[in-house]
Amino acid sequence: MSHEKLAVFLLIVFIFLISVVLGAKTDTKLKLSNIFSDNMVIQRNVEIVLSGYGPAGNEVTAEFIDEKVTVKIDSRGEWKLKLKPRDAGGPYEIKVTSGKEQIIVKNVLIGDVWFCSGQSNMEWQLMHTIDGAEELKNLKEINKIRLFTQKQLPSPYPLKEVQGTWQLCNKENAQNFSAVAYFFGKKIYEETGVPVGLINSSWGGTPIEIWLDSKLLKGNPVTEPILKRWNELSFFDWKKWNYGQGYNYKIEFSDLCFIPKSKDKKPLYVKNCENCKGDLGNGYWSSWAREGSTAVYQSEKERGIISGLIGFNAWAGVGTLLNNNEIFDLSDYEFIEFKVHGNGKFSISLTQPSIEDYDYYSSQDFEATAVNKKIKIPIAMLKQGGWGVAKPFTQNAIKQIQFNIKSTTVELPSVLYNGMVAPYSDFKIKGVLWYQGESNADRAKQYETLLPLMIKNWRDLWGYEVPFFIVQLPNFMQRKSQPEQSTWAELREAQLKAMIKLPSVVTVSTIDLGDANDIHPKVKRPYGDRLARAALVLLYGKSGVMTGPIYDSFEIKDNKIYVKFKNNGDGLIARDGELKGFAIASKDKIFKWAKAEIKEKDTIVVWNDEIKEPVAVRYAWADNPECNLYNKEGLAAFPFRTDDWEGITEKNY
Repeated sequence: MSHEKLAVFLLIVFIFLISVVLGAKTDTKLKLSNIFSDNMVIQRNVEIVLSGYGPAGNEVTAEFIDEKVTVKIDSRGEWKLKLKPRDAGGPYEIKVTSGKEQIIVKNVLIGDVWFCSGQSNMEWQLMHTIDGAEELKNLKEINKIRLFTQKQLPSPYPLKEVQGTWQLCNKENAQNFSAVAYFFGKKIYEETGVPVGLINSSWGGTPIEIWLDSKLLKGNPVTEPILKRWNELSFFDWKKWNYGQGYNYKIEFSDLCFIPKSKDKKPLYVKNCENCKGDLGNGYWSSWAREGSTAVYQSEKERGIISGLIGFNAWAGVGTLLNNNEIFDLSDYEFIEFKVHGNGKFSISLTQPSIEDYDYYSSQDFEATAVNKKIKIPIAMLKQGGWGVAKPFTQNAIKQIQFNIKSTTVELPSVLYNGMVAPYSDFKIKGVLWYQGESNADRAKQYETLLPLMIKNWRDLWGYEVPFFIVQLPNFMQRKSQPEQSTWAELREAQLKAMIKLPSVVTVSTIDLGDANDIHPKVKRPYGDRLARAALVLLYGKSGVMTGPIYDSFEIKDNKIYVKFKNNGDGLIARDGELKGFAIASKDKIFKWAKAEIKEKDTIVVWNDEIKEPVAVRYAWADNPECNLYNKEGLAAFPFRTDDWEGITEKNY
């Protein structure tokens, strides 16, 4: 062998050995996977998978109740063992030993574990709801319910470890937990006595496609446009991604002021320090914010971060800080002006008391760069984002100014599946609660494909037919006087079709539980209770119906349409007077309000005297419909349509 070939060979061997060393775990201490911690709940009646890390080649022994299992730690420093299924019970301890090292996990319960996911309405905290605040007044501790909040962590590849820790269900911990999940878990425990573990893995404002493996989107003409859109995104530098902390943006703002319409007035500078020179001191802020949050430091002196949608507490005024009870008149000012440099995208908003759903008037997105540049924004160009009810801009009544740090990573393929779902593959669960769809309403037809894809994806991940319980989007936005097309109605239809087409999937109607003026309804107990009712019937053997009435079939007779329903329980009823919410159309596809009457236990007749040859009926087909059909068990009927005419989201991909 020549010297050159020998050198190349040795180099290849060297690189291989280095890669083996770098690829192996270097843990010298015994560790358990993060999901195993004090106060945890383990799923009953299924094989228990226990895992962790330690020195390669050593033996590790796990003891649980009356069982003792030993395995060897592999060359990567990882170990995994299986324990036999157990009935509900506890508290117990798990002892894990390797050599002279020992870990004891205390106060362990065996019961039912629920994975609760979706966007902001699943994430919404108990303390920020009306019924949650009331619940917390008397809450001490529910010993048999345990809480786990998964850290919001996108990832470019599937992670092995979850991020979070199990907590007791007391006032201190429950107040920050998902309200829907809490009320669901409490109802399940009250009805069954089985210990309940709740895992909250949710992120507000997220679309469904980043909650599933992007490989499933390939080759399907309905979902390929998503991949194309992702491929057109500007490159994201994962090298700057700081696991456990988020992407470290640094954005610095200075010289923030309002420019008057009249030259006779001086610019009004935002003052943020106590001893600024001059009557109108300059403002200076720095922000190290996790993507998706709103976070701005008050000043160089005050380093307390403010996150969420609350702005920062400094305001225009002659040397004054913002008082949250004050309202400011900016009628005489035309522009917002400031200097900015750093890295990251952001927008600016002016908040006003008349808007309660956070859909404030905001600017376009801007990108901060290394060059300090001046930005001048016409106040008249601020627009509402589209989440909430349209409200007029009240420039004479402004409450706060707010910088919004824009998410980047949550726009990328698979990132929340990788970081917030995949790590749970070995941790068995009873079922999934899914409350999401607002971010996909404009692509509702596509959602018909995406939701079943995600369900299959997650079931493949866990390796069995995990039951899914889906919250159908509630009523929201302004009520219309005439029948119209609706993106939210089409999204609800997609959610209902998942139940009709897939086994062990239940969608619950909440068409009567929403708030016209708030995309985040502040009463959450009914959502949790309806989900719990469905789970109790499907999985725990409780008698009764799981949901409200579901459209089954129709027949046209004597210029009237007879609509048959299933899942009617003890029968159909109209709550508070005559039936409302029905519309009828002929071949011209123009819907008009219709009269409707309950004829039999499962049938409703629908008609309009002006329409002589009706062909289709719709019920509650609107963003915020007026509707009142229930079964006698008090569960709202699902919105439906008998036609299959093209909807307004048909071509939105």
